[in-house]
Amino acid sequence: MSIMRKIVLGYVIMIFIPVMAIGYHYYTQIYGNLTQQFVESRQKILEQAYANLRTDFARIQSVHRVLQYNPYLTDYLDGVYESDADSVYALTRYILPLNTQSMFANPEIESIVIYKMKDRVLPITNLFRDWSVLDPQTEQTVSSLKAGQGKWLRADPAAPDPDLIYYQYIYNTQITERIGLLEIRVRQSLIHNFYAAAGVEGSWRALLLSGQGDPLTNEAPALDKKTLRLLRADDRKFFINRHTIVNQLKLEPLDVRVIVTGQVGDVFRSVKKKEIVLVTMIVLLLIALSIAYYLLASTITKRIFRLARHMRTLDDNNLRQLTIKSGKFEKDEIGFLIVAYNAMIRRMDELINNVHRAEMRNKEAAYQVLQAQIKPHFLYNTLETIRMVAEANNDKEVADISFWFGKLMRYSLSSAREETVLAKEIEMVSFYMNIHKMRLQSRLTFDIRVGLDAERLACPRFLLQPLIENAIVHGASAVLRPVHISLLATETESEITIDVSDSGNGMTPEKLIALRERLSRHEEPRKAEEPAGVGLKNVNERVKSFFGGASRLEILSESGKGASLRIIIAKRTVADVEDLDRGRRTFDSERVS
Repeated sequence: MSIMRKIVLGYVIMIFIPVMAIGYHYYTQIYGNLTQQFVESRQKILEQAYANLRTDFARIQSVHRVLQYNPYLTDYLDGVYESDADSVYALTRYILPLNTQSMFANPEIESIVIYKMKDRVLPITNLFRDWSVLDPQTEQTVSSLKAGQGKWLRADPAAPDPDLIYYQYIYNTQITERIGLLEIRVRQSLIHNFYAAAGVEGSWRALLLSGQGDPLTNEAPALDKKTLRLLRADDRKFFINRHTIVNQLKLEPLDVRVIVTGQVGDVFRSVKKKEIVLVTMIVLLLIALSIAYYLLASTITKRIFRLARHMRTLDDNNLRQLTIKSGKFEKDEIGFLIVAYNAMIRRMDELINNVHRAEMRNKEAAYQVLQAQIKPHFLYNTLETIRMVAEANNDKEVADISFWFGKLMRYSLSSAREETVLAKEIEMVSFYMNIHKMRLQSRLTFDIRVGLDAERLACPRFLLQPLIENAIVHGASAVLRPVHISLLATETESEITIDVSDSGNGMTPEKLIALRERLSRHEEPRKAEEPAGVGLKNVNERVKSFFGGASRLEILSESGKGASLRIIIAKRTVADVEDLDRGRRTFDSERVS
Protein backbone atom coordinates (compact mmCIF):
# COMPACT_ATOMS: atom_id res chain seq x y z
CA MET A 1 0.00 0.00 0.00
CA SER A 2 1.37 3.40 -0.99
CA ILE A 3 2.04 6.12 1.52
CA MET A 4 -0.75 8.24 0.06
CA ARG A 5 -3.29 5.52 0.69
CA LYS A 6 -1.89 5.00 4.15
CA ILE A 7 -2.27 8.71 4.89
CA VAL A 8 -5.88 8.67 3.73
CA LEU A 9 -6.67 5.43 5.52
CA GLY A 10 -4.95 6.69 8.66
CA TYR A 11 -6.92 9.91 8.48
CA VAL A 12 -10.21 8.01 8.21
CA ILE A 13 -9.39 5.48 10.95
CA MET A 14 -7.49 7.68 13.39
CA ILE A 15 -9.21 11.05 12.91
CA PHE A 16 -12.50 10.96 11.02
CA ILE A 17 -14.13 7.95 12.68
CA PRO A 18 -12.89 8.72 16.24
CA VAL A 19 -13.97 12.37 15.94
CA MET A 20 -17.42 11.38 14.73
CA ALA A 21 -17.75 8.65 17.38
CA ILE A 22 -16.49 10.82 20.22
CA GLY A 23 -18.63 13.72 19.03
CA TYR A 24 -21.73 11.55 18.97
CA HIS A 25 -20.93 10.03 22.37
CA TYR A 26 -20.20 13.48 23.81
CA TYR A 27 -23.45 14.84 22.40
CA THR A 28 -25.51 11.96 23.84
CA GLN A 29 -23.81 12.44 27.19
CA ILE A 30 -24.62 16.16 27.19
CA TYR A 31 -28.16 15.47 26.00
CA GLY A 32 -28.63 12.82 28.69
CA ASN A 33 -27.21 15.07 31.41
CA LEU A 34 -29.41 17.93 30.24
CA THR A 35 -32.47 15.69 30.30
CA GLN A 36 -31.56 14.37 33.74
CA GLN A 37 -31.07 17.88 35.10
CA PHE A 38 -34.40 18.95 33.62
CA VAL A 39 -36.23 16.01 35.24
CA GLU A 40 -34.56 16.73 38.58
CA SER A 41 -35.56 20.39 38.37
CA ARG A 42 -39.14 19.35 37.56
CA GLN A 43 -39.10 17.11 40.62
CA LYS A 44 -37.93 19.99 42.82
CA ILE A 45 -40.71 22.19 41.42
CA LEU A 46 -43.24 19.44 42.17
CA GLU A 47 -41.94 19.07 45.74
CA GLN A 48 -42.08 22.83 46.27
CA ALA A 49 -45.66 22.92 44.96
CA TYR A 50 -46.53 20.09 47.36
CA ALA A 51 -44.97 22.05 50.24
CA ASN A 52 -47.24 24.99 49.37
CA LEU A 53 -50.23 22.61 49.16
CA ARG A 54 -49.47 21.24 52.64
CA THR A 55 -49.37 24.81 53.91
CA ASP A 56 -52.82 25.40 52.39
CA PHE A 57 -54.09 22.18 53.97
CA ALA A 58 -52.76 23.22 57.37
CA ARG A 59 -54.35 26.66 57.00
CA ILE A 60 -57.75 25.14 56.14
CA GLN A 61 -57.47 22.56 58.93
CA SER A 62 -56.83 25.40 61.39
CA VAL A 63 -60.55 26.32 60.98
CA HIS A 64 -61.35 23.29 63.14
CA ARG A 65 -59.18 24.58 65.97
CA VAL A 66 -60.91 27.97 65.80
CA LEU A 67 -64.34 26.31 66.06
CA GLN A 68 -63.31 23.65 68.59
CA TYR A 69 -61.98 26.18 71.10
CA ASN A 70 -64.93 28.60 70.75
CA PRO A 71 -67.04 28.05 73.92
CA TYR A 72 -70.21 29.44 72.35
CA LEU A 73 -70.06 26.90 69.51
CA THR A 74 -69.29 23.95 71.80
CA ASP A 75 -72.08 25.01 74.20
CA TYR A 76 -74.46 25.36 71.26
CA LEU A 77 -73.66 21.84 69.93
CA ASP A 78 -73.73 20.40 73.45
CA GLY A 79 -77.28 21.69 74.01
CA VAL A 80 -76.36 23.92 76.93
CA TYR A 81 -78.74 26.73 75.91
CA GLU A 82 -82.17 25.94 77.34
CA SER A 83 -84.22 28.40 75.27
CA ASP A 84 -84.33 29.06 71.55
CA ALA A 85 -83.73 32.74 72.22
CA ASP A 86 -80.38 32.00 73.86
CA SER A 87 -79.41 29.70 70.97
CA VAL A 88 -80.35 32.32 68.35
CA TYR A 89 -78.47 35.03 70.25
CA ALA A 90 -75.28 32.94 70.57
CA LEU A 91 -75.54 31.92 66.91
CA THR A 92 -75.98 35.41 65.52
CA ARG A 93 -73.69 37.15 68.00
CA TYR A 94 -70.69 34.75 68.17
CA ILE A 95 -70.95 31.74 65.83
CA LEU A 96 -72.00 33.17 62.44
CA PRO A 97 -69.29 35.93 62.50
CA LEU A 98 -66.73 33.24 63.21
CA ASN A 99 -67.95 31.23 60.21
CA THR A 100 -67.87 34.33 57.99
CA GLN A 101 -64.36 35.17 59.14
CA SER A 102 -63.12 31.63 58.37
CA MET A 103 -64.65 31.76 54.87
CA PHE A 104 -63.08 35.16 54.23
CA ALA A 105 -59.61 34.09 55.43
CA ASN A 106 -59.69 30.97 53.27
CA PRO A 107 -61.11 31.81 49.83
CA GLU A 108 -60.62 28.19 48.68
CA ILE A 109 -63.37 27.05 51.09
CA GLU A 110 -66.68 26.57 49.34
CA SER A 111 -68.78 25.73 52.41
CA ILE A 112 -68.49 24.91 56.11
CA VAL A 113 -71.09 22.52 57.58
CA ILE A 114 -71.35 21.01 61.07
CA TYR A 115 -73.40 17.82 61.49
CA LYS A 116 -74.90 18.03 64.99
CA MET A 117 -75.09 14.82 66.99
CA LYS A 118 -77.65 15.87 69.66
CA ASP A 119 -81.39 16.24 68.99
CA ARG A 120 -82.01 19.20 71.33
CA VAL A 121 -79.64 21.43 69.33
CA LEU A 122 -81.62 24.02 67.35
CA PRO A 123 -81.01 23.44 63.54
CA ILE A 124 -80.73 27.05 62.32
CA THR A 125 -79.23 28.04 58.89
CA ASN A 126 -77.18 25.70 56.63
CA LEU A 127 -74.24 25.81 59.05
CA PHE A 128 -75.81 23.07 61.20
CA ARG A 129 -77.33 19.91 59.75
CA ASP A 130 -78.75 16.85 61.41
CA TRP A 131 -76.50 13.80 61.73
CA SER A 132 -79.07 11.68 59.88
CA VAL A 133 -78.48 13.45 56.53
CA LEU A 134 -74.79 12.45 56.51
CA ASP A 135 -73.88 9.92 53.78
CA PRO A 136 -73.54 6.44 55.37
CA GLN A 137 -70.34 5.68 53.46
CA THR A 138 -68.80 8.94 54.68
CA GLU A 139 -69.99 8.17 58.22
CA GLN A 140 -68.26 4.78 58.07
CA THR A 141 -65.08 6.37 56.72
CA VAL A 142 -64.77 9.00 59.46
CA SER A 143 -66.04 6.84 62.34
CA SER A 144 -62.51 5.71 63.26
CA LEU A 145 -61.14 9.25 63.63
CA LYS A 146 -59.79 10.10 67.08
CA ALA A 147 -59.66 13.42 68.85
CA GLY A 148 -57.29 15.76 67.02
CA GLN A 149 -57.39 13.70 63.79
CA GLY A 150 -58.93 14.77 60.52
CA LYS A 151 -59.37 13.23 57.09
CA TRP A 152 -59.34 14.58 53.54
CA LEU A 153 -61.62 12.96 50.94
CA ARG A 154 -62.12 13.49 47.23
CA ALA A 155 -65.65 14.40 46.23
CA ASP A 156 -65.29 12.75 42.79
CA PRO A 157 -62.58 10.02 42.87
CA ALA A 158 -62.55 9.73 39.05
CA ALA A 159 -61.86 13.43 38.37
CA PRO A 160 -58.23 14.49 37.76
CA ASP A 161 -58.77 17.71 39.78
CA PRO A 162 -61.61 16.84 42.22
CA ASP A 163 -63.22 18.91 44.96
CA LEU A 164 -61.77 18.14 48.37
CA ILE A 165 -63.68 17.63 51.61
CA TYR A 166 -62.16 17.76 55.08
CA TYR A 167 -63.84 15.99 58.06
CA GLN A 168 -62.99 16.23 61.76
CA TYR A 169 -65.03 15.70 64.90
CA ILE A 170 -65.86 18.53 67.31
CA TYR A 171 -65.82 17.54 70.99
CA ASN A 172 -67.32 19.13 74.08
CA THR A 173 -65.32 21.44 76.26
CA GLN A 174 -63.80 18.57 78.25
CA ILE A 175 -62.91 16.65 75.02
CA THR A 176 -64.86 13.64 76.35
CA GLU A 177 -67.81 13.44 73.94
CA ARG A 178 -68.35 13.95 70.23
CA ILE A 179 -70.94 16.67 69.69
CA GLY A 180 -70.54 17.37 65.98
CA LEU A 181 -68.72 16.57 62.71
CA LEU A 182 -67.06 19.44 60.84
CA GLU A 183 -67.23 19.27 57.02
CA ILE A 184 -65.16 21.74 54.98
CA ARG A 185 -65.64 21.63 51.21
CA VAL A 186 -62.77 23.07 49.17
CA ARG A 187 -63.12 24.29 45.60
CA GLN A 188 -61.15 22.86 42.65
CA SER A 189 -59.01 25.99 42.63
CA LEU A 190 -56.84 24.49 45.39
CA ILE A 191 -55.81 21.54 43.18
CA HIS A 192 -55.64 23.81 40.13
CA ASN A 193 -53.19 26.07 41.92
CA PHE A 194 -51.14 23.04 42.96
CA TYR A 195 -50.98 21.77 39.37
CA ALA A 196 -50.06 25.24 38.10
CA ALA A 197 -47.26 25.54 40.67
CA ALA A 198 -46.05 22.06 39.64
CA GLY A 199 -45.71 23.18 36.02
CA VAL A 200 -48.75 21.31 34.62
CA GLU A 201 -49.42 23.38 31.54
CA GLY A 202 -49.35 22.96 27.79
CA SER A 203 -48.54 19.33 26.95
CA TRP A 204 -47.86 18.41 30.59
CA ARG A 205 -50.56 16.40 32.36
CA ALA A 206 -51.24 15.50 35.98
CA LEU A 207 -52.76 12.14 36.95
CA LEU A 208 -53.73 10.59 40.27
CA LEU A 209 -52.82 7.00 41.19
CA SER A 210 -53.44 4.92 44.27
CA GLY A 211 -50.62 3.91 46.56
CA GLN A 212 -50.31 0.63 44.62
CA GLY A 213 -50.06 2.45 41.27
CA ASP A 214 -53.63 1.83 40.06
CA PRO A 215 -55.25 4.64 38.01
CA LEU A 216 -57.82 6.76 39.86
CA THR A 217 -58.79 9.20 37.10
CA ASN A 218 -60.38 8.96 33.69
CA GLU A 219 -57.19 10.20 31.98
CA ALA A 220 -54.89 7.54 33.44
CA PRO A 221 -55.49 4.98 30.64
CA ALA A 222 -53.67 7.39 28.29
CA LEU A 223 -50.38 6.18 29.83
CA ASP A 224 -48.70 3.29 28.01
CA LYS A 225 -48.53 -0.11 29.67
CA LYS A 226 -44.78 0.01 30.30
CA THR A 227 -45.04 3.32 32.14
CA LEU A 228 -47.89 1.97 34.29
CA ARG A 229 -45.84 -1.14 35.03
CA LEU A 230 -42.86 0.97 36.08
CA LEU A 231 -45.11 3.09 38.29
CA ARG A 232 -46.37 -0.05 40.04
CA ALA A 233 -42.96 -1.72 40.42
CA ASP A 234 -40.54 1.21 40.83
CA ASP A 235 -40.58 3.66 43.72
CA ARG A 236 -38.27 6.20 42.07
CA LYS A 237 -39.43 9.80 42.31
CA PHE A 238 -38.75 10.43 38.62
CA PHE A 239 -37.64 8.51 35.52
CA ILE A 240 -37.68 8.68 31.72
CA ASN A 241 -39.41 5.88 29.81
CA ARG A 242 -38.19 6.22 26.23
CA HIS A 243 -39.62 9.63 25.29
CA THR A 244 -41.89 10.12 28.32
CA ILE A 245 -40.81 12.12 31.39
CA VAL A 246 -42.47 10.98 34.62
CA ASN A 247 -42.34 12.81 37.97
CA GLN A 248 -44.32 11.49 40.89
CA LEU A 249 -45.02 12.45 44.48
CA LYS A 250 -47.21 11.04 47.22
CA LEU A 251 -49.94 13.35 48.56
CA GLU A 252 -50.11 11.98 52.09
CA PRO A 253 -53.24 13.91 53.19
CA LEU A 254 -55.19 12.38 50.26
CA ASP A 255 -53.36 9.01 50.34
CA VAL A 256 -52.74 9.17 46.57
CA ARG A 257 -49.82 9.67 44.22
CA VAL A 258 -49.78 12.54 41.77
CA ILE A 259 -48.05 11.79 38.45
CA VAL A 260 -46.86 14.61 36.17
CA THR A 261 -45.96 13.45 32.64
CA GLY A 262 -44.59 15.13 29.55
CA GLN A 263 -42.86 14.28 26.28
CA VAL A 264 -39.10 14.69 25.86
CA GLY A 265 -39.59 15.78 22.26
CA ASP A 266 -41.89 18.61 23.29
CA VAL A 267 -39.39 19.88 25.85
CA PHE A 268 -36.31 19.72 23.60
CA ARG A 269 -37.97 20.39 20.26
CA SER A 270 -35.91 23.52 19.59
CA VAL A 271 -32.76 21.70 20.69
CA LYS A 272 -33.48 18.91 18.21
CA LYS A 273 -33.80 21.38 15.33
CA LYS A 274 -30.50 23.02 16.23
CA GLU A 275 -28.96 19.57 16.59
CA ILE A 276 -29.81 18.61 12.99
CA VAL A 277 -28.40 21.89 11.65
CA LEU A 278 -25.26 21.55 13.76
CA VAL A 279 -24.59 17.93 12.76
CA THR A 280 -25.11 18.78 9.06
CA MET A 281 -22.65 21.66 9.26
CA ILE A 282 -20.07 19.51 11.05
CA VAL A 283 -20.33 16.75 8.44
CA LEU A 284 -20.01 19.20 5.52
CA LEU A 285 -17.10 20.95 7.15
CA LEU A 286 -15.36 17.64 7.86
CA ILE A 287 -15.79 16.55 4.23
CA ALA A 288 -14.37 19.87 2.96
CA LEU A 289 -11.42 19.63 5.31
CA SER A 290 -10.81 16.02 4.25
CA ILE A 291 -10.57 17.05 0.59
CA ALA A 292 -8.21 19.90 1.44
CA TYR A 293 -6.13 17.53 3.56
CA TYR A 294 -5.91 15.06 0.68
CA LEU A 295 -4.71 17.73 -1.78
CA LEU A 296 -2.12 19.03 0.68
CA ALA A 297 -0.87 15.52 1.50
CA SER A 298 -0.47 14.67 -2.18
CA THR A 299 1.81 17.67 -2.76
CA ILE A 300 3.98 16.66 0.19
CA THR A 301 4.23 12.94 -0.58
CA LYS A 302 5.61 13.45 -4.11
CA ARG A 303 9.04 14.46 -2.84
CA ILE A 304 8.89 11.74 -0.17
CA PHE A 305 8.32 9.19 -2.98
CA ARG A 306 11.34 10.58 -4.83
CA LEU A 307 13.49 10.30 -1.71
CA ALA A 308 12.28 6.73 -1.09
CA ARG A 309 13.13 5.68 -4.68
CA HIS A 310 16.64 7.08 -4.29
CA MET A 311 17.14 5.26 -0.98
CA ARG A 312 16.22 1.93 -2.61
CA THR A 313 19.08 2.33 -5.10
CA LEU A 314 21.79 2.75 -2.44
CA ASP A 315 24.34 0.01 -1.71
CA ASP A 316 28.02 -0.28 -0.76
CA ASN A 317 29.08 0.50 -4.32
CA ASN A 318 26.57 3.29 -4.94
CA LEU A 319 26.64 6.14 -2.42
CA ARG A 320 25.70 9.00 -4.75
CA GLN A 321 23.76 11.92 -3.28
CA LEU A 322 20.19 12.94 -4.15
CA THR A 323 20.05 15.90 -6.51
CA ILE A 324 17.92 18.74 -5.11
CA LYS A 325 15.97 20.76 -7.67
CA SER A 326 15.45 24.39 -6.91
CA GLY A 327 11.87 25.25 -6.01
CA LYS A 328 9.63 26.85 -3.48
CA PHE A 329 9.72 23.84 -1.14
CA GLU A 330 13.48 23.31 -0.97
CA LYS A 331 13.80 25.15 2.39
CA ASP A 332 10.91 23.45 4.18
CA GLU A 333 11.11 20.39 6.48
CA ILE A 334 11.31 17.89 3.61
CA GLY A 335 14.08 19.94 2.00
CA PHE A 336 15.92 19.89 5.31
CA LEU A 337 15.41 16.11 5.45
CA ILE A 338 16.95 15.69 1.98
CA VAL A 339 19.92 17.87 2.93
CA ALA A 340 20.43 15.81 6.11
CA TYR A 341 20.10 12.64 4.04
CA ASN A 342 22.86 13.76 1.68
CA ALA A 343 25.05 14.69 4.65
CA MET A 344 24.44 11.23 6.09
CA ILE A 345 25.54 9.60 2.83
CA ARG A 346 28.75 11.63 2.88
CA ARG A 347 29.32 10.63 6.50
CA MET A 348 28.71 6.97 5.70
CA ASP A 349 31.28 7.16 2.96
CA GLU A 350 33.80 8.59 5.41
CA LEU A 351 32.98 5.99 8.09
CA ILE A 352 33.48 3.09 5.73
CA ASN A 353 37.03 4.30 5.14
CA ASN A 354 37.64 4.47 8.91
CA VAL A 355 36.41 0.95 9.76
CA HIS A 356 39.83 -0.67 9.65
CA ARG A 357 41.34 1.93 11.98
CA ALA A 358 38.48 1.36 14.45
CA GLU A 359 39.09 -2.39 14.39
CA MET A 360 42.77 -1.87 15.23
CA ARG A 361 41.87 0.38 18.16
CA ASN A 362 39.44 -2.23 19.50
CA LYS A 363 42.14 -4.92 19.39
CA GLU A 364 44.54 -2.65 21.28
CA ALA A 365 41.94 -1.92 23.96
CA ALA A 366 41.24 -5.64 24.39
CA TYR A 367 44.95 -6.26 24.85
CA GLN A 368 45.16 -3.57 27.56
CA VAL A 369 42.17 -5.10 29.39
CA LEU A 370 43.92 -8.47 29.33
CA GLN A 371 47.04 -6.89 30.84
CA ALA A 372 44.95 -5.28 33.62
CA GLN A 373 43.53 -8.70 34.49
CA ILE A 374 46.99 -10.23 34.73
CA LYS A 375 48.39 -7.65 37.25
CA PRO A 376 46.36 -8.72 40.36
CA HIS A 377 47.26 -12.41 39.79
CA PHE A 378 50.95 -11.46 39.55
CA LEU A 379 50.62 -9.67 42.91
CA TYR A 380 48.94 -12.69 44.57
CA ASN A 381 51.59 -15.05 43.21
CA THR A 382 54.40 -12.77 44.43
CA LEU A 383 52.98 -12.64 48.00
CA GLU A 384 52.51 -16.42 47.97
CA THR A 385 56.16 -16.84 46.87
CA ILE A 386 57.33 -14.58 49.74
CA ARG A 387 55.26 -16.63 52.22
CA MET A 388 56.69 -19.94 50.92
CA VAL A 389 60.29 -18.61 51.09
CA ALA A 390 59.69 -17.34 54.67
CA GLU A 391 58.35 -20.72 55.75
CA ALA A 392 61.30 -22.44 54.11
CA ASN A 393 63.64 -20.15 56.12
CA ASN A 394 61.58 -20.80 59.27
CA ASP A 395 60.58 -17.10 59.50
CA LYS A 396 57.03 -17.51 60.84
CA GLU A 397 56.33 -13.79 61.31
CA VAL A 398 57.11 -12.89 57.70
CA ALA A 399 55.10 -15.89 56.51
CA ASP A 400 52.08 -14.90 58.61
CA ILE A 401 52.21 -11.28 57.49
CA SER A 402 52.43 -12.36 53.85
CA PHE A 403 49.49 -14.72 54.32
CA TRP A 404 47.33 -12.13 56.07
CA PHE A 405 48.21 -9.37 53.59
CA GLY A 406 47.54 -11.70 50.67
CA LYS A 407 44.09 -12.51 52.04
CA LEU A 408 43.31 -8.81 52.44
CA MET A 409 44.49 -8.00 48.92
CA ARG A 410 42.51 -10.86 47.39
CA TYR A 411 39.41 -9.75 49.33
CA SER A 412 39.91 -6.16 48.15
CA LEU A 413 40.64 -6.73 44.47
CA SER A 414 39.24 -10.06 43.38
CA SER A 415 35.47 -9.75 43.86
CA ALA A 416 33.18 -7.47 41.87
CA ARG A 417 30.36 -7.94 44.38
CA GLU A 418 29.57 -5.15 46.86
CA GLU A 419 27.90 -7.57 49.27
CA THR A 420 29.35 -10.14 51.65
CA VAL A 421 28.44 -11.83 54.96
CA LEU A 422 29.42 -10.74 58.45
CA ALA A 423 31.58 -13.85 59.01
CA LYS A 424 33.77 -12.92 56.02
CA GLU A 425 34.07 -9.33 57.28
CA ILE A 426 35.12 -10.54 60.75
CA GLU A 427 37.70 -12.89 59.20
CA MET A 428 39.23 -10.02 57.18
CA VAL A 429 39.22 -7.77 60.27
CA SER A 430 41.11 -10.44 62.24
CA PHE A 431 43.79 -10.53 59.51
CA TYR A 432 44.00 -6.72 59.61
CA MET A 433 44.42 -6.65 63.42
CA ASN A 434 46.99 -9.45 63.28
CA ILE A 435 49.17 -7.32 60.99
CA HIS A 436 48.92 -4.34 63.38
CA LYS A 437 49.51 -6.66 66.34
CA MET A 438 52.74 -7.70 64.70
CA ARG A 439 53.68 -4.00 64.40
CA LEU A 440 52.62 -2.77 67.86
CA GLN A 441 53.51 -5.96 69.76
CA SER A 442 52.43 -5.75 73.43
CA ARG A 443 50.88 -2.30 73.03
CA LEU A 444 47.89 -3.87 71.23
CA THR A 445 45.60 -6.68 72.36
CA PHE A 446 42.24 -7.57 70.90
CA ASP A 447 39.44 -10.08 71.18
CA ILE A 448 36.48 -10.98 68.90
CA ARG A 449 33.23 -12.33 70.33
CA VAL A 450 30.34 -13.23 68.04
CA GLY A 451 27.00 -14.07 69.63
CA LEU A 452 25.02 -14.72 66.45
CA ASP A 453 25.13 -16.73 63.22
CA ALA A 454 27.45 -14.48 61.22
CA GLU A 455 27.21 -16.75 58.16
CA ARG A 456 23.53 -15.74 57.72
CA LEU A 457 23.88 -11.95 57.98
CA ALA A 458 24.53 -10.09 54.70
CA CYS A 459 26.40 -6.78 54.90
CA PRO A 460 28.40 -4.40 52.66
CA ARG A 461 32.06 -5.11 52.00
CA PHE A 462 34.57 -3.25 54.23
CA LEU A 463 31.92 -2.38 56.81
CA LEU A 464 34.07 -3.11 59.90
CA GLN A 465 37.57 -2.27 58.61
CA PRO A 466 37.11 1.55 58.93
CA LEU A 467 35.92 1.09 62.54
CA ILE A 468 38.93 -1.11 63.45
CA GLU A 469 41.29 1.32 61.69
CA ASN A 470 39.76 4.21 63.67
CA ALA A 471 40.30 2.29 66.94
CA ILE A 472 43.96 1.53 66.07
CA VAL A 473 44.88 5.00 64.75
CA HIS A 474 43.06 7.06 67.40
CA GLY A 475 43.23 4.49 70.21
CA ALA A 476 46.29 2.24 70.16
CA SER A 477 48.70 4.41 68.10
CA ALA A 478 47.87 7.62 69.95
CA VAL A 479 49.08 6.42 73.38
CA LEU A 480 52.16 4.60 74.66
CA ARG A 481 50.36 2.39 77.14
CA PRO A 482 48.79 -0.94 76.14
CA VAL A 483 45.36 -0.63 74.47
CA HIS A 484 42.76 -3.34 74.14
CA ILE A 485 40.35 -3.44 71.15
CA SER A 486 37.17 -5.49 71.41
CA LEU A 487 34.74 -6.53 68.66
CA LEU A 488 31.40 -7.80 70.04
CA ALA A 489 28.43 -8.87 67.88
CA THR A 490 25.13 -9.63 69.66
CA GLU A 491 21.47 -9.84 68.69
CA THR A 492 18.05 -9.35 70.28
CA GLU A 493 14.52 -9.93 68.98
CA SER A 494 14.40 -6.53 67.28
CA GLU A 495 18.00 -5.68 66.28
CA ILE A 496 21.61 -6.77 65.82
CA THR A 497 24.41 -4.78 67.51
CA ILE A 498 28.09 -4.74 66.50
CA ASP A 499 30.38 -2.89 68.95
CA VAL A 500 34.01 -1.94 68.20
CA SER A 501 35.51 -0.44 71.39
CA ASP A 502 39.02 0.54 72.49
CA SER A 503 40.59 1.53 75.81
CA GLY A 504 42.46 4.56 74.43
CA ASN A 505 42.13 8.19 75.45
CA GLY A 506 38.63 8.59 73.99
CA MET A 507 37.28 11.97 72.89
CA THR A 508 36.52 15.22 74.60
CA PRO A 509 32.79 16.12 74.89
CA GLU A 510 33.22 18.94 72.33
CA LYS A 511 34.84 16.65 69.76
CA LEU A 512 32.20 13.94 70.37
CA ILE A 513 29.37 16.42 69.81
CA ALA A 514 31.01 17.76 66.64
CA LEU A 515 31.52 14.23 65.28
CA ARG A 516 27.90 13.24 66.01
CA GLU A 517 26.63 16.39 64.26
CA ARG A 518 28.85 15.59 61.28
CA LEU A 519 27.32 12.09 61.04
CA SER A 520 23.77 13.49 61.23
CA ARG A 521 24.29 15.87 58.30
CA HIS A 522 23.72 14.70 54.72
CA GLU A 523 26.14 16.99 52.85
CA GLU A 524 29.37 15.70 51.43
CA PRO A 525 32.39 15.85 53.81
CA ARG A 526 34.78 18.77 53.35
CA LYS A 527 38.46 18.33 52.67
CA ALA A 528 39.33 19.94 56.01
CA GLU A 529 37.57 17.17 57.93
CA GLU A 530 39.64 14.51 59.63
CA PRO A 531 40.00 11.18 57.81
CA ALA A 532 38.33 9.45 60.75
CA GLY A 533 35.28 11.60 60.30
CA VAL A 534 35.15 10.83 56.60
CA GLY A 535 35.44 7.06 57.19
CA LEU A 536 32.82 6.99 59.94
CA LYS A 537 30.41 9.11 57.88
CA ASN A 538 30.89 6.71 54.97
CA VAL A 539 30.14 3.72 57.22
CA ASN A 540 27.07 5.45 58.64
CA GLU A 541 25.66 6.20 55.17
CA ARG A 542 26.35 2.64 53.95
CA VAL A 543 24.62 1.14 57.01
CA LYS A 544 21.51 3.27 56.44
CA SER A 545 21.46 2.59 52.71
CA PHE A 546 22.07 -1.18 52.90
CA PHE A 547 19.98 -2.12 55.95
CA GLY A 548 17.37 0.68 55.89
CA GLY A 549 14.81 1.27 58.62
CA ALA A 550 16.29 2.40 61.94
CA SER A 551 19.79 1.02 61.17
CA ARG A 552 22.55 3.50 62.06
CA LEU A 553 26.04 4.09 63.49
CA GLU A 554 26.36 5.44 67.02
CA ILE A 555 29.48 6.87 68.74
CA LEU A 556 30.01 6.52 72.49
CA SER A 557 33.09 7.93 74.21
CA GLU A 558 34.34 9.23 77.53
CA SER A 559 37.51 11.27 77.79
CA GLY A 560 40.39 9.16 79.15
CA LYS A 561 38.38 5.90 79.07
CA GLY A 562 38.24 5.02 75.38
CA ALA A 563 35.62 5.07 72.67
CA SER A 564 33.00 2.70 71.27
CA LEU A 565 31.59 2.61 67.73
CA ARG A 566 28.26 0.77 67.59
CA ILE A 567 26.45 -0.42 64.46
CA ILE A 568 22.72 -1.07 65.07
CA ILE A 569 20.94 -3.15 62.39
CA ALA A 570 17.15 -3.52 62.21
CA LYS A 571 16.40 -7.24 62.02
CA ARG A 572 13.73 -6.95 59.36
CA THR A 573 16.43 -6.23 56.77
CA VAL A 574 18.46 -9.43 57.27
CA ALA A 575 18.90 -11.16 53.90
CA ASP A 576 17.51 -14.62 53.23
CA VAL A 577 19.59 -17.81 53.50
CA GLU A 578 19.58 -18.47 49.76
CA ASP A 579 21.25 -15.15 48.93
CA LEU A 580 23.84 -15.72 51.66
CA ASP A 581 24.59 -19.21 50.36
CA ARG A 582 25.23 -17.72 46.93
CA GLY A 583 27.50 -15.16 48.60
CA ARG A 584 29.46 -17.88 50.42
CA ARG A 585 29.89 -19.86 47.22
CA THR A 586 31.26 -16.73 45.53
CA PHE A 587 33.80 -16.17 48.30
CA ASP A 588 34.79 -19.83 48.29
CA SER A 589 35.45 -19.64 44.57
CA GLU A 590 37.58 -16.53 45.15
CA ARG A 591 39.51 -18.32 47.88
CA VAL A 592 40.20 -21.25 45.60
CA SER A 593 41.30 -19.00 42.75
